[in-house]
Amino acid sequence: MDTLGPAAREDRAAQVEEFYTRSPFPGYAEGDDASVLLERCRRSSFLAGLDRAVPADGSFLSVGCGTAQVPAFLGVAGPKRRVLAVDGCMESLEVADRFVQKISLQNITLIRADIFDMPLPKERFDVVSCRGVIHHTPDPFRALDCVAQLVAPGGVLVLGYYETMGRAWHRMRRVLSTLRGRRPVNWLDPILRRKDISTEKKRIWIEDQYRHPLEVSLPTPRVLKHLEQRGFEFVRTVPPSPDGNLFHSTAKPGPMAMWFRRLLWMLSGVVDPDAGLVVLIVRKKPKFSYSK
Repeated sequence: MDTLGPAAREDRAAQVEEFYTRSPFPGYAEGDDASVLLERCRRSSFLAGLDRAVPADGSFLSVGCGTAQVPAFLGVAGPKRRVLAVDGCMESLEVADRFVQKISLQNITLIRADIFDMPLPKERFDVVSCRGVIHHTPDPFRALDCVAQLVAPGGVLVLGYYETMGRAWHRMRRVLSTLRGRRPVNWLDPILRRKDISTEKKRIWIEDQYRHPLEVSLPTPRVLKHLEQRGFEFVRTVPPSPDGNLFHSTAKPGPMAMWFRRLLWMLSGVVDPDAGLVVLIVRKKPKFSYSK
């Protein structure tokens, strides 16, 4: 993974961009508007908690925003927030821009940029979110460094990635899908079992979850250690679901407690709608300054 040269990394990145050009993720339904977006996102305990935790007049940066549904939600829910959404895929950003224009959202800026070469100032953002991105890059820990350096001292990083143990059940579903000619077993997938999701959204889910050209899984202890060496401290993981403020610090689990937590993530894979996506929330120490 770390041994890929520049040409190989560029080739893999191009494959990922081509993939999302064909299937922007996540998709919008024809009837989606600001009120529908608010209602849908607030049904998620995590997104509702994120809305409560991000300062009403703070800066929020989403790296790898896709079609920018979460940034748009936070922009609608907090009109005084300064929301910046960055992605490398032009097609995804065009989908996002059409929706932003449709609902006349004024406090969001969409930018096309590569995660490894973002034209953004270091240590300037109160909250930086990068969910579902680094595990789709050819060099996930380098990508993590590129994101972490944007967090202001005292600010928060919301990092979502496919966790090695948490993703185990879905990896089994992918294997079965491959044996069936890349056709998933619908009754094994909690998203594909749902009757309230459109055929188009299920198609996009299948493309993203079963046919992605580049995916790795990351063990949480290693990710956390990597961030701690760069001046961050543990706040919480999700799961478990947050109780209270999403950014209030909780006790860091010891090695055995962390292993047991990861085991629960693996066992919950049967019904996990996020298919092994775990969120690690960390805070940059106020006196820490990033230097490369």
